[in-house]
Order: sequence, then structure tokens, then C-alpha cells
Amino acid sequence: MKTRIYIDGYNLYYGCLKRTPYKWLDIFKLFDNYILPSSANEAHTSNNLSVKFFTANIVEKAATSKDSLADQQAYHRALTFNSSNGQLEIIKGYYSVNPTRAFKIDEKEPKKHPNECEYVDIWKLEEKQTDVNIAVEALFDVFTDDSIEQVVFVTNDTDLERALEKIKSLNKVKIGLVIPTTDSVRYPNEKLDIHADWTRKNILIEELKQSQLPRVIQGGRKPVSKPIGWFGQPEILEEIILTLLQVEANRTKCWRWLEKPLPSFDDLPPLTDPPILLLDNEETAKIVLSYAQKYTQLFNN
Repeated sequence: MKTRIYIDGYNLYYGCLKRTPYKWLDIFKLFDNYILPSSANEAHTSNNLSVKFFTANIVEKAATSKDSLADQQAYHRALTFNSSNGQLEIIKGYYSVNPTRAFKIDEKEPKKHPNECEYVDIWKLEEKQTDVNIAVEALFDVFTDDSIEQVVFVTNDTDLERALEKIKSLNKVKIGLVIPTTDSVRYPNEKLDIHADWTRKNILIEELKQSQLPRVIQGGRKPVSKPIGWFGQPEILEEIILTLLQVEANRTKCWRWLEKPLPSFDDLPPLTDPPILLLDNEETAKIVLSYAQKYTQLFNN
């Protein structure tokens, strides 16, 4: 079954990925292995799966981290290099940042009505064009590409109701709906769900964990690496690398140390996995740090 997936990147990030170590997501692996019904499980390997990923570049002046834009761009390049034969297209809208006024939630009485609250100046950050782009692209594809048998929407945004309704009325393709949340109790938007042939109500954390890109993706003039800030314990990871740099020539060799199984030390808990697989949890990341410190001490001796 030839399937095209339309992903609202903003919905996916805030619903599933923010504050997790799983942002380096392999979209094809996630859908091939876990999300699509069994009839489409061979989609990627048979070149029948394609993805349109809708997003917008982070506005640096509104970013919470100085590395946010660079990290986002690295991920977009990794997605592109990891796909083949044009199976992935990134379609960008934009963010607008404008001053405006709004009612401030009362800290002492959060349920107080807006018109009873203080009216204050704020910065309003809005993603523009994504919903329109998804609707236009999906309708155009269904009208013009008779080879498409299934369209899947990764969103829970009511604004797409009319697009799904029109696609359903054509009776040309099956419609799938994936709600981008890890919360199993969150219900799908009824206005979207009514038009879907099947609905996946959430994406499991374990599925995200098992659907990660390789740390380094080859492509272009130079490889693209997963940002350190996207690991679960970036501060500990940076400390590990700085420790290893006392005896290793460069960061590339530090990563090689992290990617291979290590001999055990009698005074440290045994590691059954390569250290790089243990960096998302604080407790295990600290054990890896202890190994790095021990390794450095032995090397210096």
C-alpha cells in the first residue's frame, strides 16, 4: 500500500519529544516498525512510504537556547540524508514574533475569568502556514497522484477537519490519523477522527526510544551528528568527554570510546551495553562517568 505521511512537526515536538532524549527521531523507522497497520509494514523497504514534514525555523531571538536553531537544522539535514529517492520532503512555514496585549493568569486564583485579570504586554510567538501547507499538499497529492493508496496525518489540529472531510469524500484513499502524544488517555480530536479509517491515539515512549537515528548521519560535505543537548544527560556527557580528552586526542576518539563495550572494573558496576546507550538516565550516565575517570587514571599511570 503506497502511503504518504503528513507530519505537523510542531505538534509532534510538543506532544511527544520535548523534554525527552528522543528528539533524534527516525520517522521512517517509527512508522515502519510501530505505527502503520500491518498492510503497510513493508512500506519503507519497498519504497512505498514517503513523508512530508511541516515545520518552521526557530526564531533565534525567541529561542530558549543559543543552540536551538543549529540543533534544529542539524536534525533537518539528518532526516534528509537518512531518506532515499526523495522519500522525505521538508516544507517550511515561518514563525512570527510580535508584541501584543493579553490577560495574565492570576497566580493566586488561576481560574479567575480573563476579564477579571490584569491586561499586560506580551510577546506573541506564532507558527504560520503549517496547517494551510498540510491541507494544500494533501489535497493536491490525492487529486494528482493516483498511485497513493493511503494518507496518514500526524496531528490533532481541528483546522485540518475540512481537508480530511474533502479527501474522504473523494473515496480514493484510506485515511490514517496519528495523535502526537505519549499520553494514552488523551482522546483524538473527534472532528478529525470521524473522517479517519483508522486512528492511533498515541505514540509510546518505548517506540520513540527504539526509533532513533544513528548518532552520525553521512551525507553532504560532512556528516551530521546528534547534538549533545539532545542526549538525556547532556551535562554529564560533556563532563565525560572532557575527562576523556585528558588522554584522547580529539572528540571523535572520545565518541569511539563511548560506542564500544568496556572492560569491567572490580570497584564499579558492570556495564553490559556500550556506554553511549546509557547516557539518557542520570544514574547510568554517572556510572559511565566513573568508568571514564577510571580509564583516564589508568592511562595516566
